[in-house]
Amino acid sequence: MGWRVGSQFFIAPGATVIIRFWWPAGSSDRGAQWAMAHPVAGQSDDWLMTERVGKHLICDVGTVTQNGEASYACASTGRDYEYRAYFHNDGSAGCRFQLEGGGVT
Repeated sequence: MGWRVGSQFFIAPGATVIIRFWWPAGSSDRGAQWAMAHPVAGQSDDWLMTERVGKHLICDVGTVTQNGEASYACASTGRDYEYRAYFHNDGSAGCRFQLEGGGVT
């Protein structure tokens, strides 16, 4: 299923921006997600390139074992995910864009 956020972001010419995105706690794991910079109509005709997209487990430390080999475990409230996408403006003008994407199956 595709999605697009209503907020707008600005990217300068030749710049790279990092956008972090997530869903509400408890439903944040949406599997593999692809994200793109969707240029706002009337801005520039520059190419906005997705450089990379990643997923990170947000894990508050729930258990640490001392006096032995380190052992870490997530607290039950810490099993949420954050996504991050890097975008680069290959053009010669700045422009506004929205974040859009969808699940990869």
